[in-house]
Amino acid sequence: MKLEIGTLCPFHIDEGVMIDYVEDQWLILIKDALWQPEEIKAFRRNPGRLAFLPLDTAVFFTVNVDDVLETSDLPFVIQECENAQTLFKRPEMAVTLALISAQDEVIALRQLTLSTADAAQVKNHLKRILDAGYDQIVSNHQIDKTQARYQPYELEEKALFTAAF
Repeated sequence: MKLEIGTLCPFHIDEGVMIDYVEDQWLILIKDALWQPEEIKAFRRNPGRLAFLPLDTAVFFTVNVDDVLETSDLPFVIQECENAQTLFKRPEMAVTLALISAQDEVIALRQLTLSTADAAQVKNHLKRILDAGYDQIVSNHQIDKTQARYQPYELEEKALFTAAF
């Protein structure tokens, strides 16, 4: 799937930030009611960070773009991913970040590719979680407990790795 600026995003989301693995790439969609021109320009140019923190039953990614998006936490449950098996087949991991308008239009894009070492860590932890089985109640409890205990920037500080973009 290739998102293009000026086209409708094929996923409808509520305002906020979400992550999913779709067609060989991580998609991070950032939706707001109104994007100011300064925010769009900053999104395209300012430094950003994507961090990864594995837990027992889920993983957290955090994403931050200076002057656009404060650190946001993005829990990901591999068992709920429709493309889980394809995630393990590619050596690299592409990440696409997109600003989405209230009308679901793609406003701006950023892309990065995780290093081979970082991608291997993500895959290893997701495979471990997938092989352990799935209990939705336990997984949701761990996510809720983690989000209640830590602010997103604190999760970023505990991350296994952080990739700059």
